[in-house]
Amino acid sequence: MRRTESAPRPASDAAIAGSKGREEDKEETFTLARHYADLHYDGIPADVCQEAKRMLLDTLGCVISAKCTETGQMVSQLGAALGAGFFADGTDFLGRSYEIGRLGNLMDLEEGYAYCHFGAVAVASGMTMARWQRLSGKELLSALVVGYELAGQIALGIGPEFKVTEGRANGRLDVWGITAPPVFAAVGAAARALNLSAEQTTQAYGIAASNMPIPIGGKWTTEVDLPNTKYGDMGWCALTGVFGAVSAMRGSTAVTSILGGENGLIRIVQGGDNNSQRFLAHLGSRWHLRSIWYKRWTCCGWIQYPLAALERLMTKHSIGADDVSEVVVEIASGATVKRFTDTQPQSFISLQFSIPHAISMLLMNVPAGPEWLSAELAQARAVKTMRERVRVEGYAIPQAYSYADPFADTDATQGVPSAVRVTTTKGTFREESDYIWADNHHPKNRIDDSHIQAKFRGLVGADHADRLVALVADIERVDDASVLVDAFYAAMANSR
Repeated sequence: MRRTESAPRPASDAAIAGSKGREEDKEETFTLARHYADLHYDGIPADVCQEAKRMLLDTLGCVISAKCTETGQMVSQLGAALGAGFFADGTDFLGRSYEIGRLGNLMDLEEGYAYCHFGAVAVASGMTMARWQRLSGKELLSALVVGYELAGQIALGIGPEFKVTEGRANGRLDVWGITAPPVFAAVGAAARALNLSAEQTTQAYGIAASNMPIPIGGKWTTEVDLPNTKYGDMGWCALTGVFGAVSAMRGSTAVTSILGGENGLIRIVQGGDNNSQRFLAHLGSRWHLRSIWYKRWTCCGWIQYPLAALERLMTKHSIGADDVSEVVVEIASGATVKRFTDTQPQSFISLQFSIPHAISMLLMNVPAGPEWLSAELAQARAVKTMRERVRVEGYAIPQAYSYADPFADTDATQGVPSAVRVTTTKGTFREESDYIWADNHHPKNRIDDSHIQAKFRGLVGADHADRLVALVADIERVDDASVLVDAFYAAMANSR
């Protein structure tokens, strides 16, 4: 008997809604990809390009100086295992991107924005692509801007590591996707450098996001003896993003609705807010590089605030380490946990998060850079004694989280009020601080090129520093940015 086929059933309302939802999810990711695929040098404001140059120089200094640390040597060995330095034509971009991305974040001396660090990863991607593709200086700058801006959208989409109630911190989140913005910084910069179409860029985002490190931010915040991969290996984030862009260029495909919807990446790693539209807020009208901030000292960004207050006290009252019998640091509650209050930190990374160690380094006039994180210096009797004189307590005013609202018209001042009370042979003095050395969006504190150049020269030998400062200053006039990349690699090779 011949089989007769029944007429197809009409799609249910739920199926229609599900299909429509998936299309909307795809459109959200594509909207982001199309915006950045279409962004070229001529469409970037001059001040944003200038900030990208500052970020680039600052990051190069962090990378070069980190390589001479004990942990930095290990990172370079891992980069070499992935091919770094083995191919002069730039096809060693995976190993190089790993090495640069991780070294840039290794000492916690690099830039910050919206609770994250992703400048080093954008630079790792942009520089390695520039060497491989022989980009012009303008093309390199465009890649850096796109990488940073894309990561900024993702960072604001995810939000901070704290639950926020009426703009105030109210406990830590169990899930915090701190590695997502760096991965997107890398894939964004690489996709722009490779001149991918909007469709290819969407695929690149999907590939990179599908292979990003799992979001261990919530677990990381509970640790005290901190690992040298930190809250995520920034080298792996760089490699993941770069590979995603190259893979899409070669024809690989991925989930093109990766970012949007209730089961998209943003929702998965947010932890505290179920609005997946956060990552599209003010797309094209807000430039995240305008709100970047830079670090002066070799430690976590939260500690920069009390250090700024201490430095002012030291200048006002001519305070030295030998004068001090006690230091009380008043800081936001999020920085009163054990990792921040530890007076005898043991690991390379734990030194970066110890308030007593940072206070001791500044009082003892140790230059910011690798020496702050020297295991030998950290175990010196004088340093251990000084750390024991430092006590940490909560600041009376709750910490504000203005960055937590990506729908606000502009980035407002991040409220991290801090104070330092120092008891000395000359008396007891107290100083408050709610901004740091290079908090670029704070009305009291704007910086210029000379500040970043001075920091850079303090980290890099004079011969290499002069060359790199000059090249970055005029990078938009360079036809082949390989000249900058090669000078940078030479400085890395000579870092001691």
